[in-house]
Amino acid sequence: MDSSPRELTISLDGRDTRVELRAIPINRLVLDEENPRISFFKDNQVKPNLTEQDVEYALTSGNTEAWRKLKDSIHNNRGVVTPIWVEPMQPPAGELFRVIEGNSRVLACRKLMAEEPHEPHWQTILAYVLPREVSGEQKNFVRLLSHLRGATDWDAYEKAKYLYRLWDRDGWTKDRLEKQTKMTRRQIDDNIGAYRLMSEQYLPRYGTDPEEVSKFSYFVEYVKDRKLQQLFDQYAGGTDGYCRWVNDRTKIPTGQDVRKLRPILENDDSRKVILRRGFDAALEVLALRAPHVVSGFYRDVESVVRDLQLLSLADMQEIADDESGGRLKLLEELAEWSRKVLASVRRS
Repeated sequence: MDSSPRELTISLDGRDTRVELRAIPINRLVLDEENPRISFFKDNQVKPNLTEQDVEYALTSGNTEAWRKLKDSIHNNRGVVTPIWVEPMQPPAGELFRVIEGNSRVLACRKLMAEEPHEPHWQTILAYVLPREVSGEQKNFVRLLSHLRGATDWDAYEKAKYLYRLWDRDGWTKDRLEKQTKMTRRQIDDNIGAYRLMSEQYLPRYGTDPEEVSKFSYFVEYVKDRKLQQLFDQYAGGTDGYCRWVNDRTKIPTGQDVRKLRPILENDDSRKVILRRGFDAALEVLALRAPHVVSGFYRDVESVVRDLQLLSLADMQEIADDESGGRLKLLEELAEWSRKVLASVRRS
C-alpha cells in the first residue's frame, strides 16, 4: 500500500476541511470509547473509562454474524475498501491516532494481523486524517454520514440514541437531521420518541439484562401507531401498561406480534382474553372473529403498505438511480398485480 499522504479538501458539515489520506500502521491506532455503536455498553459500566479490551468486547459481542462477515470481507479484499477516519491524539500520546469512524474495521485488521503476522495487507490501513483543530460538530458529521447513512449493520437502539443525542444535546434540528440522513421526518420522530420511551420508562425498570435493548422495535411500532396508544390508554394502562407487556412474553411473545395488538384490543372478545389469559389465547379468538386479521398474507400486505408510506425522497432517488433497475421492476410488478387483483375483485 502506498504510504505517501495525499492532501484533500472535503466538505464536513458545510465547511471545507483539509484532510490527509494516508496509510497508517495498525499499531498506531487507538479505538474510540465514544463510538456511538457501543454507547449502551459504556453507559452500563461502573467505571468511568473503557479500556481497549472493553471496546473490543463491546464491538464484537453484539452482532457476531455481522462481525464475522466484516472480517471475511476485509480478508477477501486484502484490506479495507473504504478509508477510515482518524484524528491525531494530543501530546504526550506521540504519533497515535484515535479512530473516529471505522473502529470495527481496525479491530478486524488487528485480528487478521494476529492470524497472519507476515501478511503486509494487515500492517496498515488507509485513513482520512482530520486536522487537530477539527470541531466536535464536524466529527459528529463524519459519524452521521458513516453510520446513519451507511450500509453496515448498526444496532437500532444505538442508532436512535445517537439521533437523540444530536437533537437533544448537540442542537441539531430535525430538519437538519432529515437533510443529512436517509430518513423521513416521521422516521426521525418515531426513532427519537421510541428511544425516549424505552430509555426513560422501560429500561430503568426492566433493563437489568443487556439483551433488553434488542426490543427497541417494540417501541418504534408503539410510537408510530397512534391508534394503538389510544387503545392502551383506554384498556391497558397507557405507556406504563405497554412497558409491562413488553416485559411479559405471555402478552407480547415477539416484536412481530406488536402489529397484532391493535386488532386484538379493538375486538371486544379478544381484548378480554388477552387481559386475562394472554396473547396466544386472544389470537385464537381473533382468528374466529376476524380471520383476515391473522392471515399471513394480509399481514404481509399491511407491512408492505407501511414500508411504502415511509419511503423518503432519498430512497426514491436511489431506486431511480439504480442502474440494474431491479428495485423499480419489482415495484412495477407489485403495482401491476395489485391492479389485476383489484379489477378481478371488483368484477366479482
